Amino acid sequence: MEAITGQIPETLLYEEFGGRKYYRRGYRQILLGLKNESEIMGSSVFQSLIVSALIFYLKTILPKNHYWVQSSEAGLHLDRAENLANDIAIVEKSKLKDPRSLKYNDVPPRFVIEVDIKIDPRDYSAEPAVGSDMDYILQKSEQLLKFGVEGIAWILTPSRKTLLMRPNHRLEVYNWTDEVPLFGEYAFCLQRILEEEGILPESE
Repeated sequence: MEAITGQIPETLLYEEFGGRKYYRRGYRQILLGLKNESEIMGSSVFQSLIVSALIFYLKTILPKNHYWVQSSEAGLHLDRAENLANDIAIVEKSKLKDPRSLKYNDVPPRFVIEVDIKIDPRDYSAEPAVGSDMDYILQKSEQLLKFGVEGIAWILTPSRKTLLMRPNHRLEVYNWTDEVPLFGEYAFCLQRILEEEGILPESE
């Protein structure tokens, strides 16, 4: 792969944890002059509709006076040089003391949902480059669980699978037609949500 020299703009940084910086997927094409930043910043139509449909669903099932549902790459500050972004974060109102804060949230969400992977997981400082999508999923999930999050669901559009990480559980893999547990009595069936919203055709 063609070598890239020079400083990587901070605008391409998506997250940092575990001693590594993770840049947005496609950042190398920008550095090579093959794309501009605006071409890699957003989600696809399908990804954004999944997030929107899930937020609407969560707001209908969760007690409004107990939870906020954050989105838009909600920032989460774990520690020094440990900053994550979440597609959807369910936060307990009693624990988030300042909802008008302009800083990243530093309180563990109760549950996090991610839709696909927004970063390039490869570490090109190694020779050969190392790192994979699954490495990133496992490492980010471990950081969130250690921080106090009760569960992380990874919705993967290419395989139509949902991965669920919870403390003291093995990695759980669900089809979109399955009920995925959140916490307490709450759960979601992605297939049913997307069909009801007209995003996917109804199953026969």
